[in-house]
Amino acid sequence: MNLSRKVTISALLWASASLVASAAVKDLPVRTINGKIYHYYEVPAKETVYSLCYKLGITKDRLIKDNPAVADGLKAGMILFFPMETSSEPSHDNNKVATSIINHKVQKGETIFGIAKQYGISTEELMAQNPVLQEGLKAGQVITVKTVAQNSSPMASESATPVMEKQMNAYIVKKKETFYSIAHEHGVSVAELEAANPGVTSLKAGQVLNIPGEVHLSDDEKPAETSVAVETPSTDPSGSLSVGATALPSDSVPADTTLAAPVDKRALSIAVMLPFMLKEENPSKSAQRCTEFYKGLLLAADSLRHSSTPIHLTAFDTEGSSLTVRETLSQADFKDFDYIIAPDNAEQLAIIGEWSKNNSTKVLNAFVVKNDSYVTNREMMQGNLPSPLMLEKAVEGMSERLRYSTPVFVSINNTASDKADFASMLKKSLDAKGISYMELAVDGKLMPANLKALPADGNYTFIPLSGKQADLNKIMPGIIEWRDEAITPGVKLFGYPEWITFRGETLENMHKLNTTVYSRFYADEESSRTRELEDRFRRWYGKGMDAAVPRQGLLGFDTGMFLIESFADGVDKYDGVQNGYHFVTSSPDGGSYNDVLYFINFRPGGVTEKINL
Repeated sequence: MNLSRKVTISALLWASASLVASAAVKDLPVRTINGKIYHYYEVPAKETVYSLCYKLGITKDRLIKDNPAVADGLKAGMILFFPMETSSEPSHDNNKVATSIINHKVQKGETIFGIAKQYGISTEELMAQNPVLQEGLKAGQVITVKTVAQNSSPMASESATPVMEKQMNAYIVKKKETFYSIAHEHGVSVAELEAANPGVTSLKAGQVLNIPGEVHLSDDEKPAETSVAVETPSTDPSGSLSVGATALPSDSVPADTTLAAPVDKRALSIAVMLPFMLKEENPSKSAQRCTEFYKGLLLAADSLRHSSTPIHLTAFDTEGSSLTVRETLSQADFKDFDYIIAPDNAEQLAIIGEWSKNNSTKVLNAFVVKNDSYVTNREMMQGNLPSPLMLEKAVEGMSERLRYSTPVFVSINNTASDKADFASMLKKSLDAKGISYMELAVDGKLMPANLKALPADGNYTFIPLSGKQADLNKIMPGIIEWRDEAITPGVKLFGYPEWITFRGETLENMHKLNTTVYSRFYADEESSRTRELEDRFRRWYGKGMDAAVPRQGLLGFDTGMFLIESFADGVDKYDGVQNGYHFVTSSPDGGSYNDVLYFINFRPGGVTEKINL
């Protein structure tokens, strides 16, 4: 068969389809819109342009001519209209409800809120009628507006006042805004915001979101549009820090650094006691991390050099020795320090802790995570949220989010479930809140067939009972394949702190599944704040930070910023580049611990969001 014959046969097939077009379209129900009669068709799930044209016996060109919005693709729930050749209209009873369908061409500058208000419907109704609006509003786009109007009676009141009810306000997303910043600005939770915008997993400037809330709208009232300011740290230092008359080298730690301020105010003095191991010719990796921490601390001091508080930083090399720690503490003027940043050694931390009780000096433990000396020592500050409290906070935060989704706990048979304890805590919390959940055990790896029993129109959050990367990679591909086949409205994944270290295909799949993990810290490598600090660090010291997690240079910077701002201005909360600080008292006779915990949301499109719980 030659090419020309194929084309001819194809044309004949289309002609045959056109022969039944009139009959197929004429069989559709009709509506009157602005005095004109249209046949209409509601698009079901999984409908394609090809299958629709075949079903109605029309060409794609005609479909798009009558319904320009189809050029952007079909969406379930879309209502398509085909003009009726006859001019006759069905009669209407004056007391019946009249339904009007209007094709509205979006003009530049219009908003979902404004269009909905123009036709007397809510933004929620408009978006339900046009699912494509979940992707944002575009000039030139054609949408359908369905309104229902009851013919009014002469006795009807014209001064009725709208009542307070649950409504959705339209909000236009601005550049760099996140789900967290928008939710915080409007006084709702991230979970509520996500529930009000099903199918929206990532944000872009100009996109329109539903903002849930109880509102009372007057005729000329419009939701306020606000922006979230992003703190940008200082850049180049105006001069190099010095120790005496010696310039700060790139690979050493100064013994004493003073940044004097012009105002006569009590100075902040911080002693940094870490194993820098300066006597070693080739310091260990651990010693190098301590040096990096101190370098980050110096950057924080420089960032606040213009504050009214003089800052004194003194570094002490503990040499990894308890004896050296005791000798350092015995110095007569050591009690004059306001804070001591303690080393990453439990024994040496205990020595410093006992000394601090008698000298009323605060000790910040930024490194020894499993240490509870803060419970009985009022001078001790545990810089990491203790593990039991971290799990409780993560469970509470996650169970609240799961009110809008069906949790599915996933385990792999014959594989150790290292997160079984966390899953047990979460299940108890869900039971207490009356939230039902499902459990799924699979052999080897999860397959799409394992999920076919789940209704395709539900919202699901999958929670693996293992935090290992190898096990996660056995679960995610099957969920993604099932989700894409079932066209499920909402599929998410919830996971664990170690997941923030995953890279490559694992990270890509985490983004595809809108994954949320809990963690004490997180640095977004793509954020301008992180990049700017990395650039400063490299310019100051001649090389970048180590790629470890957490990054010690960022930890030093965030620690310095918090301590200085807390001392100078009474700041009790700090949300840093990587770490946050908010200390709460453990007991009347005890010290304090940092209760900051984040949800890290890996959203589709490579966007990552850090949410402070």
